[in-house]
Amino acid sequence: MKRIVARITFFLVFCGVLAAEPVEPVASLTLEEALDAALKNNVDLQKSQLAAYQSLREKNNGWNMFLPSVSASLGIANTHPMQPAGDPTNSWSAGASVSLQLSAAIPANIKLLDYKAVAAEAAYDNTRRTLVTQVSTSFYSLLAENMNLEILQNDMELKKQQYEQTNKNYQNGLASELEMLNAMYAYQIAGPTLNDAAVKYEQNRAAFLLLIGLDASGGGTGAMELEGLIEVKLLDLPPVGELTARYRENRYDVRSQALTLEQAKLGAQIGSVNRAPSISFSESISLSPPQNAGFTFDDPSSSGRFSLSVSIPISSWIPGSSQSLNAKTLKENAAQTESSLDTVRKNAAQDIQKKVDEIGRIRENLESATLNLRITSRAYELSEQGYRGGLVSQTDLQNANKNMVNAKQTLLNTNTSYLAAVYNLAAALGLDIAEVYTLYAQGNI
Repeated sequence: MKRIVARITFFLVFCGVLAAEPVEPVASLTLEEALDAALKNNVDLQKSQLAAYQSLREKNNGWNMFLPSVSASLGIANTHPMQPAGDPTNSWSAGASVSLQLSAAIPANIKLLDYKAVAAEAAYDNTRRTLVTQVSTSFYSLLAENMNLEILQNDMELKKQQYEQTNKNYQNGLASELEMLNAMYAYQIAGPTLNDAAVKYEQNRAAFLLLIGLDASGGGTGAMELEGLIEVKLLDLPPVGELTARYRENRYDVRSQALTLEQAKLGAQIGSVNRAPSISFSESISLSPPQNAGFTFDDPSSSGRFSLSVSIPISSWIPGSSQSLNAKTLKENAAQTESSLDTVRKNAAQDIQKKVDEIGRIRENLESATLNLRITSRAYELSEQGYRGGLVSQTDLQNANKNMVNAKQTLLNTNTSYLAAVYNLAAALGLDIAEVYTLYAQGNI
């Protein structure tokens, strides 16, 4: 028994020493600052942005399909007879040519560049929305973990007070040894529970800072801690069928599949028009010294040549040829992509339904958790008053305290889950979180 008391005394002294140690300055990080850092530092977002820029550049320069091919040449020749022997002669030549080939597939290829640019922009927007959702939900989850540390810290301090009071009563013969041991045990396990939660929080905080591209140490300025509040805004949503009809086509998966279908149709169209004849224009000009004039630039002779040709791809009309098979494959792919779009739309409607149901379920739990916290808090107050009056046992007081702590943690986790569900619904509708709140926010709780 004395050894146990000595351990408790050492633990209290150790905690006091830790509390007396100097604390490094702590840098704060708000959600807005975290989002700004993530949007600037995230590598995947930067890659998606570059791909969108490159696709837009190709679209804006699609006119270059009508740009002719231009080439120039300059040559010097030395003629030295071998048998019979003779004097070597030098000559020069210069030329330039312009050629242009037009085919029926050019308009479709230009339109294909438009769809690719739109698809790349949609992919970038989806990457940005996904990153914002991930950062925001992780931020609120960390806030909840930090608040849970406060709950556990207050619980440990409360159990410390209960233990000290019970031990004092035990020394004065007003409490049994069993009550004193129960209070001691409750206080002892509170420390490791708080320590485990603190370690988990630090690990998750470091992972979060890595997500947004910041140093977990705060860049040498001390520990980087999150600053903010968990504010829950309840939503008043319309019927899920109305939400689906209004926003399903706005989702990235549906938009992406629809753009893929348009590109597949254009690919099939290009495969068909490639069977059509193509027209080529060319003009070439050549310069050279007069015949037998040697290496001189005086009075060069010039000549030009213009040609117009029509090319008919016969092989593409032959059944079983690679060109013919490719055209059929492109048509089949377009038909398959159209069927896939219908499936994606059905899955999107189901996903929106799940997100709406999740918000409704968590909202019911939120009301229950709020009521439960009020009940358990009042029950603990009454238990504490009864314990002081000798009407409630130490065990009942500890149970009441445990119920209150669990209720606080449950409400905190439920609030965080509701926030995450709202962000997930916004992603499912293809909206920003601010747009969801503007359209459907009912008010704070």
